[in-house]
Amino acid sequence: MESFRRNRINRREFIVNAGLLVGVGAMNAAGLERGHTSDEHSKEMRHLHDARRRWVLGLDSGRGVVFFGLDSEGTGREKTNLLADLVMPTWADADTPAAQWDSTARDRWICTIPCRDKNGVVTWTVSGEKDDLIWKLEYAGDGTIENLRIGLPINALLAAAVLIPARVNELNRGLGPWLLVAPDFGHLLVEAESSVTWFAINEGARGGSAQNAPQEGVDPRLRGDAWLDAVRAPGYRRGKLSLQFASDAALGPGTLVTLRFRPQELSNPEGIPAHTWKRIRRAYLNHWQPCGTWCGPERATVLANNVLSDPASISLWFYSEPMIFYTQPLPGIDLRRLLRRSLDYWLEHGVSAQGHVNAFGAMYDLYVSAGACLLISAWDYWTVSQDGEWLKKQIPMLHRMGDYLLRRDVDSDGLVESYGSGNAGTLRDPDRADIWFEMMNFGHKNTWTNAISYRAFHCLAVMLDAADHADGAAHYRERAAALREAYVRQFLSAENGWFVSWISQDGQVHDYCHTFINGMAVAYGIVDPERGRDILTRVVAKSRSIGFTNWRLGVPGNLVPCRKADMIGPRIGLDGQPVRDNFYWPDSLTEDQAFGHRYPNGTIHPALVWPYLLGLQVAGLEHESDRILNAMIASAEQGLFQNGIVNVGYGGAEHFYSDGRTCGYEGYLPENYNFLMAAFTRNPKLRAKLLEPMAGPIP
Repeated sequence: MESFRRNRINRREFIVNAGLLVGVGAMNAAGLERGHTSDEHSKEMRHLHDARRRWVLGLDSGRGVVFFGLDSEGTGREKTNLLADLVMPTWADADTPAAQWDSTARDRWICTIPCRDKNGVVTWTVSGEKDDLIWKLEYAGDGTIENLRIGLPINALLAAAVLIPARVNELNRGLGPWLLVAPDFGHLLVEAESSVTWFAINEGARGGSAQNAPQEGVDPRLRGDAWLDAVRAPGYRRGKLSLQFASDAALGPGTLVTLRFRPQELSNPEGIPAHTWKRIRRAYLNHWQPCGTWCGPERATVLANNVLSDPASISLWFYSEPMIFYTQPLPGIDLRRLLRRSLDYWLEHGVSAQGHVNAFGAMYDLYVSAGACLLISAWDYWTVSQDGEWLKKQIPMLHRMGDYLLRRDVDSDGLVESYGSGNAGTLRDPDRADIWFEMMNFGHKNTWTNAISYRAFHCLAVMLDAADHADGAAHYRERAAALREAYVRQFLSAENGWFVSWISQDGQVHDYCHTFINGMAVAYGIVDPERGRDILTRVVAKSRSIGFTNWRLGVPGNLVPCRKADMIGPRIGLDGQPVRDNFYWPDSLTEDQAFGHRYPNGTIHPALVWPYLLGLQVAGLEHESDRILNAMIASAEQGLFQNGIVNVGYGGAEHFYSDGRTCGYEGYLPENYNFLMAAFTRNPKLRAKLLEPMAGPIP
């Protein structure tokens, strides 16, 4: 899921050498932010840290807090400075910055910041207490101070850091305690001790450049200034990200707040071996990014592409699915509250009177599949919460969405038809296809939209049963059975023995052997496991026949080269001719050259590897699923599936060309970590829990 939907950024061909992804230490050795790591060696800087160096704070006596590092897994990443600027308290009348710090003990520093009117001061004490980092702010003066804030200014090119709140108030502000997460670095539990209410905000603004990165992409290990050197994007503006703790109260003399940053190990969920969980637990937290305030208060704290990117209904199921196995990483942090907040936002603001669901942004668009995605997310929430009050309130809206999908069966053949025709040569910018990656012409009778609609109908039936609407539940199950029969009859290729990609309105079959399509169809029970084994055995054989070697990043989305006519084309200009922009297919690029070198044709999308792995497990092909899963877990341990928030086409490590170079845009997408769920679904009981709505004999 990419914000290039709006920014009209596409990916192009490249030819570079392979072998980029070597070295477990690459996260630290290759291109972490140079401008700030050097501060660690300043003669004037003193350090605070816990016994295991899960956090490190650096203070310079003349400047203040200049260094903040995290590493929850003991891999040396605490040596990277995540700060983009000095840490400094502010309030309405603050005379900042504070220039002088004094050390009253080995692990205790104090600075005093006066008010501009000279009638008061705030004393900020930074100390270590066993393994905890303590920040204490105290006001002394004649009156009160207002709008007190203190936060961590984070370098967005290093980490899409967030504060995950325990609760969200009526103003969509996050209340404590909070889980501070710097993806692929580490986490801390943060608690506030105060007589007034404190809240946290993920504040920031997106960066970017008018020009994209080189079309051949960059090494996904690069971070910070090294990444900037590689992408060579003139006039690049860095994103701004600050994790802030704040109070709106008028604060009088006395202790204002004590913030306690506490390292704690994540709870070990049931059903997964402890040694496996230890390998994936840091990356598993990467699934959840509450949207920051950049998008306005209405959408703040809605689960999003990343903290500085869009909330997207079409992607919410990627963030809700991991909660089936894990909802409470630390005491007081319940992820279900964020999911309910996100669902309520979309159900209240993103559904038309007809039941069409807006995929993202502020306008109704052409993604029929968005409704199915949101229905699955609703079932995820119901399953992990059993929130009967919520279900009773929302079941009419959920039915409206489901009924809209049923009405999209425009020719009464059992399948949900997309708006786009899917005909060759018809997908042109600014239109998008009805599929998550949008740039390939999935349309009309579309296997993506129908697979997730099949699951959505079953999920809705479960919720209707729970809300005492048994007849409605039976109705959706009947329609799901009709869809399943039509899916197999129309989409299963007699020639190749796997499911095709789409059938266009002109009756043409477009078959590119999409791995995730075949994985979903098998996993969701559209065919029985024995037949699924035959289908996926053919897909596995095809995947090994195309010369692909970067299994550590996953498997390509499609295994048969896509025709130029089935890729998105440029918009038409005022002169009636194609605009030679990022969507223009260069005349020199052949279809053979484009395979694996033009997004999303033969490229790697880690988010879409998950349904393929799940299908392999359901089909009994665990050897193949384990082979890919273990390779990808090793890459996640190295931090290879994101490179911060970059906002530049070709420069983001959320999508990859087949040789391992980047071809993404965001840099960070939470859904890239969905493949980690395959470590849970190796357990048949956990797999059955996820797939429960579709359980039962195939008629």
